[in-house]
Amino acid sequence: MTEIRLTCLTPDAAAAVVDEHAEYFGAGPSNTVRQDGSDVVIDYFDKRWPLDIAEWAAEQGHASDSSAAFVIARL
Repeated sequence: MTEIRLTCLTPDAAAAVVDEHAEYFGAGPSNTVRQDGSDVVIDYFDKRWPLDIAEWAAEQGHASDSSAAFVIARL
């Protein structure tokens, strides 16, 4: 599985992203999400998983647009 990190604005923001996606439809053995301080660590098989998380986090104000763009560009 591949891993990518999304840096959020605060540890509380990262927790909100993890809480929203931990039980999400795309989650499962091949797509997981966990918190490491202000970072959301996304393990994925399907590239849509980190894309969806990064977009959602930016739209909700949990991560900056540049942090989300960094994740998206690396995919």
